[in-house]
Amino acid sequence: MSEQLLFRNLMRITPGHLDEFREAVTRAIAFVENHAPQLMVQTFIDEKAMQAVSIQLYRNSQDVLNHWQMSDAHINDVSAHCTVERLEVYGSPSAAVTEGLAPFLADGRGFIMPPLVGFSRF
Repeated sequence: MSEQLLFRNLMRITPGHLDEFREAVTRAIAFVENHAPQLMVQTFIDEKAMQAVSIQLYRNSQDVLNHWQMSDAHINDVSAHCTVERLEVYGSPSAAVTEGLAPFLADGRGFIMPPLVGFSRF
């Protein structure tokens, strides 16, 4: 079975921070595209609802850990302009990734759904 992990992050944009949020996300995605290990990142925004969704696909748990380490400054920059409402992880993350997700799992904003069956085409 595939080790891939799919993350879906639903964020509430802080009122008055829409432009700053857009700029921070744009910088973060540019950095990730050039330096980080994700196979795919897509970010969507609903300005009227002041919400955004980020979807990220990783090869495995080690790639998640590498991303968190190398992108910490960008993650903090984006987080300054939003709050995570829901963090969904699809797959079987390692203990280290699960530990990193602990704050979201503990307060009910996050969940992990293990895989059943599937495939990827690239």
